Amino acid sequence: KLKKKFYNVLVSFLTEIRAVVLGWQKSDKASVINSILGVEVESDKLFVKSVRKDGEVNGRKITLINTPCWWENFDLQDSPEVVKQELVCSVFLCPPGPHVFLLVVNLSLAFTEENRLAIEEHLSLFGEKIWRHTIVLLTQADSVKDEDLQLIIQRCGGRYHAFDFKNKSDGVKGLLDKIDDVVAANNGKHCETHDDVLLDIQRKRDGNEKRAKARQETVQGKRDLLKKINAVAPLSELRIVLLGWIVSGKSSTGNTIFNHEIFPIGKTQNCTSHTGDVNGRSVTVLDTPSWWKYFSSKFNPEFTRAAIVECIGHSQQMQFPHAMILVIPGDTSFKNEQKRIIEEHMATLGEDAWRHTIVLFTWGDRFPDISIEQHIESEGDALQWLIEKCRNRFHTFDNSNKNNRDQVTELLQKIDEVVAENSLFCFNTQSAAEKNICDTDTQQDEEITLDADRVMELLQKEIINRCKGIKSKLKRWGIDFTGCMETKSHSSMVADINFSADEKLMEKIRREGCRWEVTLMDSLLNIKNDEAPDGNMNPCSSDVLRWVQRCDEYSLFGNGRSYIVSRLEDAETKA
Repeated sequence: KLKKKFYNVLVSFLTEIRAVVLGWQKSDKASVINSILGVEVESDKLFVKSVRKDGEVNGRKITLINTPCWWENFDLQDSPEVVKQELVCSVFLCPPGPHVFLLVVNLSLAFTEENRLAIEEHLSLFGEKIWRHTIVLLTQADSVKDEDLQLIIQRCGGRYHAFDFKNKSDGVKGLLDKIDDVVAANNGKHCETHDDVLLDIQRKRDGNEKRAKARQETVQGKRDLLKKINAVAPLSELRIVLLGWIVSGKSSTGNTIFNHEIFPIGKTQNCTSHTGDVNGRSVTVLDTPSWWKYFSSKFNPEFTRAAIVECIGHSQQMQFPHAMILVIPGDTSFKNEQKRIIEEHMATLGEDAWRHTIVLFTWGDRFPDISIEQHIESEGDALQWLIEKCRNRFHTFDNSNKNNRDQVTELLQKIDEVVAENSLFCFNTQSAAEKNICDTDTQQDEEITLDADRVMELLQKEIINRCKGIKSKLKRWGIDFTGCMETKSHSSMVADINFSADEKLMEKIRREGCRWEVTLMDSLLNIKNDEAPDGNMNPCSSDVLRWVQRCDEYSLFGNGRSYIVSRLEDAETKA
C-alpha cells in the first residue's frame, strides 16, 4: 500500500502524458482526441501513417498518437502489411515511449467475438506487454455486458472508461485519473520501444519506403521514354475488360470511368458491357462475373472455369480488347493463395493476356498519405510477382470520388501506353479454355474435401447469416425495409442445410463472409453519417438498402443459387 501510494504521488508530478490511440474503422478515435485536447485537431479522414498531436490539459503536456485503423472484423492476416507496420511504428513518434494505449471501442453496435479476436490479434503486434498499459475507452456505450468485451477489459486488468462526449470536461478528467493509475501500476515506467521485434518492423518499413521510391522512378522513367519517342498516340476508341474478386469495387470502377451509375453494384451475374463517351473518346467496358478471394476457380459462382472466355467470345467487339483491368482492393492483404487463384483465372485468357493487363487498386481513399508503391513493397513477394507479371503496370482508383476525373484520364493514358507497347491481341478462346480445364483439373485444393456444390451451399449459408446480422444492425438504427420490393426466397431453407467440414474450410468461408459484410457495412455507415437533415436518403443509398433487402439472392450470383433452389424444389416435389 505504501509503495502504491508513493507511485501515485510520483505520478501526480508527471507533467507529460504520452498516449497511443488505437481502434478500428469509425471507432470515434478522432472525436476522442479532439475532446481530450479541447480543440478540433483531428478529422475522421482515412490515413495510414500515424499522426502526432500535442496539447495542454490542466497544465500538463499531452501527446496523443492517432494510429491507422483496421477493419473491425478482419483477421490480422487480412490487414495489409503497410497498415500493420505503421501501426507498430506509432510508438516511435512519442519517444522514449507511450505511457498508455487507449483502445477506443464504439458500442453503437453489438460487440462480437470477431471484434474481440480482431483486437487481440492487432494488439499482439506490440507484444504481450501492451496489455499492462492499455485502457479500453468506450464510446456510445449503454452497458459492458457483452461477454467478449468483458474478456478484452479483463486482459487490460479491468481498466475501462466510458467516454461521455456531452460532458467532455468530466470525461477527460476521469480519463486522466485512470491514465495516472496505469502509470502508477507500471512503477512510473512507459512502454519500452527498444524491443527487437519493434525495431525490426521499423527497419522493414524504412526499407520498403526506399524500394517504393525506386519502383516509382522506374515506372515513371519508362512512361517518360514512351512519350519522348512519341510512341503513345491517344486512341479514339478503347475497349476494356474488368476482372476481379467479389466486392472488389469492379462494377464501381466501371461507373467511375463513365461517371454514371451504369453497372449495378453487387449484381454482376453475367458479362455486361456499356459504351459511352469519356474525355471525347468512345470507351467500351465489359464487366465480368467476379470470383472469390480465398477459393479456387472451381468454386466460382455464376460461371464455369472457361465462362469469362465464352462471354468475351460471344461479343465480337470484345474479342479484341485493348486492356484487361485486374481490380484488387488496396486495403486488404494479398498473399500466395490470392496469387495462385489469380493465376488460375488468368489461365482462361491465355498467357498473352498478361502483357495487356493493368492492376487497378481500388479503395484508394484508404491510403491517401502513402504511395501505392509502398503498399506493393510492404505486402511482399506475391503482390510484387503480380505487378511484375503485368510489366509494372498499375493504377489506383478512389471510387468514392467519381468527380475526380484525373484518375480516369490517367488510366486511359496507361491503356494507350499498353497498346503502344503491344498493339492489339485476340483471344484464342478454344485453346485458352482447354488449357484452363487441363491445368485446373490438376490443381486440387487438398484442404477442401467437399465437392464444389457443397462448398457453394456453405458459402450461401454464410452470406445469408451475415445478411440477417446486417438487417438486425440496421433495425437498431431505425432503418427497416418497408416498401422495398419483396422477392420469393428459399433463404430460410438454404440456411438449414448443413454439412460437416474441416476447420480450414470453415475459416476460409468465414473470411469470405467477413469481407463481404465489412464492405457492405462500411457503405451503410457512410449512408447513416451522410443522411440529409430531412432524413431522406439519396438514390444511391436506396440502391444499397435494396441490395441488403435481396442480398440472399445475390450472394452466389447465379449458378450456385440455381442449383440449391433446384435441389430444394426437387425435395419438395418428392415430399
